Amino acid sequence: MKNKIHLIKEEIFGVIVVFFALFMIYASMEVSRAANTANSELYQNIVTGSLDIAAQNSNISFNNTNAGTAANSLMNFNNVKVTDYRGTGAGWAATTGSIENFVDSTDTNVQITLNSSLKWSPGDITNLNGSTITGVTAGTDGVYLNTTRNLMTATASNGLGAYQIDNTLLNFEVEAADPSGNYAATMTLTVA
Repeated sequence: MKNKIHLIKEEIFGVIVVFFALFMIYASMEVSRAANTANSELYQNIVTGSLDIAAQNSNISFNNTNAGTAANSLMNFNNVKVTDYRGTGAGWAATTGSIENFVDSTDTNVQITLNSSLKWSPGDITNLNGSTITGVTAGTDGVYLNTTRNLMTATASNGLGAYQIDNTLLNFEVEAADPSGNYAATMTLTVA
């Protein structure tokens, strides 16, 4: 009787082993079927943008001064925006060249030389639209605009995105000898 029970146990154990083996084979076939793949290639074209500069203040009027009196006529130059969407990281410089003389609107022969009387101190830079401010700096303070001067610059690998500079102080040093008149001059900003 003990042998019969032992044989029955071995048969049950054998059935369990066979059942387990069949289950494992079936499960591996399911895993094998689940491992089929399909590939899709993804493409994105990013088109090169441009490097631009814009000045919202197209007219800047200094304070009135009196003839025969030396004075510092001051104005803030605001809202100059540089955008660099080229995607190259080449860096850039926003500059102005030498500004021509102030010319009287009623008599073009009456002029005030600006090469030693108009200077600026570049203001505060704000990074726009999440652009990184690293490597973007304002130009030198208190320099006469008698040659090309930097308003703001971006070093290589920096300056990608949009930036605005505000509170650039323009100082026209009026001399007592400057004749009365209604004067105008053009300041041209360039970014390259």
